[in-house]
Amino acid sequence: MKSERLKKELTKLNAKRTKLSEFLSKQNKNTLSATQRELLKEQKQVMAKYAKVLKLRIKDLEAKNDD
Repeated sequence: MKSERLKKELTKLNAKRTKLSEFLSKQNKNTLSATQRELLKEQKQVMAKYAKVLKLRIKDLEAKNDD
């Protein structure tokens, strides 16, 4: 089922977001340049937005299946 595939994708995405958060929290100003740090933060924000979209798609698919 499509919603199962999306749930797996969401799980993987959340794992990647967690790893990225942990990575960013361990970095100091000398490890990454300001540009790199900003790009990674931006990537984290985009991943969060995509996670929201996936959750909505899953919810929508499950609602259609209930009909």
